[in-house]
Amino acid sequence: MKNTFTFLSIVFAAMLFIGCANGKQGSSEAMQDPWDEQWGENPDTFTTPDLNWLSLRGHVKSMVMNGRARFELDRDGKLTYLSLHGLTLDDMTRNAEGQIIKVTNLETANTEDVVIFEYGYDERGFLEYEARFMPDGSHYHRYELDRLGNVRTGNFDFQKGKKELHAVELYKYPEIDAHGNWTKLIITKNCEIEPELVLTREIEYYEDIK
Repeated sequence: MKNTFTFLSIVFAAMLFIGCANGKQGSSEAMQDPWDEQWGENPDTFTTPDLNWLSLRGHVKSMVMNGRARFELDRDGKLTYLSLHGLTLDDMTRNAEGQIIKVTNLETANTEDVVIFEYGYDERGFLEYEARFMPDGSHYHRYELDRLGNVRTGNFDFQKGKKELHAVELYKYPEIDAHGNWTKLIITKNCEIEPELVLTREIEYYEDIK
C-alpha cells in the first residue's frame, strides 16, 4: 500500500455466503457474492484520481452531496469546481500521481477553526485511509475495500483530550445507479459519535461519452 495522503468522505457490510447449487459440493454453478451483485453486471470502469477521491466511477459531470456540497468535473475526470464550507481547489495538495493527499483551510459549519484532512490510497489508487485533524481532537478512518474500491467496513479511531475510542463502521448502500455509483449510503458504528450517518448523492454524467 502507498501511504500517500486523499478526501472525503463515504455501504453495507454484507455477509459472504459460500455454498453449492442444490446443496451439492462441486456444482458447476458458482454462488454469487450478494455484495458484488448489488453493483450491477457492468459497472463503469473509468476512474481517475479525482473520481477515486470522491468514490465515483464513470464520466461524471457533477455530484451534489446531501443537497449542499457540489463537485464538478471535466470530461477527463478532473475536478474543476467544488462548493464545500469555503473549500477551493487551491486548498488541495497533490502527489506526483495527481492524487489529493491533503486538504487544508476547510471551515466547519459551526466554527472558523482550520481543519486538516489527509488521505491515503491502496496500490490500485482507491481511497483507503483518511485522517481529520481539528483543534480539539482527531479522527482516523481505515477502510476495507471491495474489488471496485467501495468501502465494506471501516475502522474508526477518535481522540479528544484524554478521551479515546475505537469503533467498527458498517456501510450499507440501499440505492445504486446504473453506472455502479451509490446514491444513498448509510454508515453505522457502535459508538456515541455519529452512530448513524446518512448520505445522498445526485450524480450527472456526460451522456455523450460511452
